[in-house]
Amino acid sequence: MFQLKDTETKSMLRQRLMPFAVDNQSLQYVRITIVKSGQQLIHRLPRSAKDGHFFGNLTMPIEVEDLQDDILHYKAIDSERYFPGRVHIIPPTGVSIISDIDDTVKITNYLNKKEFYKNTFIRDFKAVPGMKDVFLKCRSQYDNCAFHFVSASPYQLFEELSSFFEAEGFPLATYHLKRIRVKDKTLLQLFADPFEYKIGQIERILHKYPQRKFILIGDSGEKDPEVYIELFKRYPEQIEKIWIRNVNDADASRMDGVDEAKWRYFST
Repeated sequence: MFQLKDTETKSMLRQRLMPFAVDNQSLQYVRITIVKSGQQLIHRLPRSAKDGHFFGNLTMPIEVEDLQDDILHYKAIDSERYFPGRVHIIPPTGVSIISDIDDTVKITNYLNKKEFYKNTFIRDFKAVPGMKDVFLKCRSQYDNCAFHFVSASPYQLFEELSSFFEAEGFPLATYHLKRIRVKDKTLLQLFADPFEYKIGQIERILHKYPQRKFILIGDSGEKDPEVYIELFKRYPEQIEKIWIRNVNDADASRMDGVDEAKWRYFST
């Protein structure tokens, strides 16, 4: 697939592929510690799933002084190791920006498979010009603005993506990526049609925050227009706008079914 001609490229490939090779620990308990009002609180999460992911609900009072830019910081503790994490405290009302990643905010060139794999695994990530400013403008323009990245990229790329966007100056966001394991049939989901996957991921966010308004941002390279149209039909009161980065000269017919005042194409 790749012709690796230099040490730096080989090193980046190893770095990007390493998370795919780690051993997932199932049925494990992990504790998290949260510093609240100067006191350290310890909570034990439910046992991990097969892919090592944890899910659970924690109810606790939150004071403004416990937060940094609406972020609550914690540490996950596993034996002698600990890992820092963030909880996004999102108010019930406000505006949420739900955005795709590939070719929407990060240059991937999905339509050219050779370039797609190179941009994903052996090249430095590059932001789509102007998109950081779009996000920052949204943050300043809308009250209680929150950001959510919903992508069919595998969660093994989370750390690389999160570090990249933070270094680029994008607002902090929640990440909703595909859960796959190299060792079982979930790997096949990596190549599945993203339509149903994205519908399901975005619907969970819409259901979680029924009083918030949403702006959906994507690109015309894959199924974002079709996904967003379907969601608009189901949730017309919640979805305020749809913005599509036009990467392949798509025409207006792809947005049939959505009021013209609700959507627009843009290029950068």
